[in-house]
Amino acid sequence: MARRAARGSRWPPLRGDAVSRSASRLVLAAAALLLGLGVLTAAVVAMREPFALNDYTAIWGLKARALSRSLSLESLFRVDPEGAFSHPEYPPLWPLLLAAVGGAVRRYDDLAVTPLWPALTLSASLLAVRSARSMRVAAPFALLAGAVVSLLPYWRRYPGYAEGLLLVFVLAAAGEAERAGEDVGATARLSIFLTLAAWTKPEGLVAALFAAVVLALARRFRAAALVFLSATLLAALPWALAVRHFAPRSLPTAFAWDAFSFSKAGSALSALLSEAAPSVGLVLAAACVFALAPATFRRRRALFAWAGLVSLFLVGSLAFSRFDPAWHVRWSWDRILVVPLAVLIPALAEALAECVLGKSAPALPSASP
Repeated sequence: MARRAARGSRWPPLRGDAVSRSASRLVLAAAALLLGLGVLTAAVVAMREPFALNDYTAIWGLKARALSRSLSLESLFRVDPEGAFSHPEYPPLWPLLLAAVGGAVRRYDDLAVTPLWPALTLSASLLAVRSARSMRVAAPFALLAGAVVSLLPYWRRYPGYAEGLLLVFVLAAAGEAERAGEDVGATARLSIFLTLAAWTKPEGLVAALFAAVVLALARRFRAAALVFLSATLLAALPWALAVRHFAPRSLPTAFAWDAFSFSKAGSALSALLSEAAPSVGLVLAAACVFALAPATFRRRRALFAWAGLVSLFLVGSLAFSRFDPAWHVRWSWDRILVVPLAVLIPALAEALAECVLGKSAPALPSASP
């Protein structure tokens, strides 16, 4: 009787794997759509106002133009000999890349180099997917991590700034961190990517040094030593010697030990809380996801330690600013925190997958061929 009823039923019972495959395809399609939307909007914003904003005009674009004309690192110091606004002491990789792309059209043009921005957005997003996959996150959730990276407000607020390239290198390094110290190739690639990050911005050197600290705490001493020596001997030291050689005089710095005061620290903290207040809902939502995924939280303690140390150092450095700390926070807090935030997004995708699939559930079947 039961068999006859089942045969006579209009709707056959759904199998669990069919439901899982349908859910997989739905999540994958939504993530792909969001990723495409993120890259498209970053491209539209950049092309509507080709690289021309604030730090690009005063720092990165100015240096790129100088390099495209003289093909000499010394030109980075001639455009602003006093170091009043262009930060000639910043590492030169982003201006060098801009000048190289600009050189393809024979003369530097802001419009010609603007397509780099959606390319960086796409690269960072795909590297976030790769990082998530290295954590064994199911493909739909890994692609969702890439979509979230492409939708970060940074890409639409700061076209032409150096953190875009920095994000690419640090996310590339994050994809190697899982096997660093166990696989020679992964360890070498991790060191290379973090060294390139150190050639991009001072924050890249901070990321590399704290990566070495976390690797050492995890007893991956060879990987820690390689990352530390590569970032210091192949990036920080050569550039420091170049600055000393090319700079016509001692350059002013934005930070100094003697600039610290408790009132500045309080002002910086107050400004940070005020600026970050609109994002508190997203932070709490992410915290809830991690709280509901204890297995992921345990597995990614080293990643949380790295992100926390980097964030604490970068935010804490604002208490040593020579400028008004509230002003400094207002103009930089979201840019300096975007890198540790982006690196945590693949872990958030892993936590979300744990919440949806359960602790011991198998990964959703991939909808890709």
